[in-house]
This record gives sequence, structure tokens and C-alpha cells, in this order.
Amino acid sequence: MPVEATIRVTPEVKGRLDKLKKYPQETYNEVIDRLTRDALEEAAEELTEEDIRDIEEAIEDIKAGRVYTTKELMRELGID
Repeated sequence: MPVEATIRVTPEVKGRLDKLKKYPQETYNEVIDRLTRDALEEAAEELTEEDIRDIEEAIEDIKAGRVYTTKELMRELGID
């Protein structure tokens, strides 16, 4: 059963919600529902095994000192 509530938002937030409407008559409830569903789906996406291996390898590289400064990388790539 729907619960009615009043939520105070700044004019800036209201303006952003207005810009996020898919059509002029879309309600703020529909906009917020869509945005929160999308955010929850995105947050639920898991890293792949390959992603985890790449991250672990990068951490090991950093710990072992296998890193470049920006200047070193630029010199290596021939960017001046």
C-alpha cells in the first residue's frame, strides 16, 4: 500500500529531477523509483574473476615497486 510523504528538496535537486523525467507528465515518484532501481542494479553487479585477478596483480605491482611516475611514463612514451 502506498505511503504518502512529503520530501523537501532544494530547487537545484528539483531542477535535476525535472531534467531526468523521460516525459513531461512523469511523476517525481516514477523518476525516483527508476533512479533507485537503476542504482541498486548497478550496485549489485559483481566483479568478474578476471577483474579480481587484475586488481590483485596491480596491488602486487605497487607493493613490489613496479610503478612509474607520470614523468617517467611520459618519457617512456616519448611525450614531452
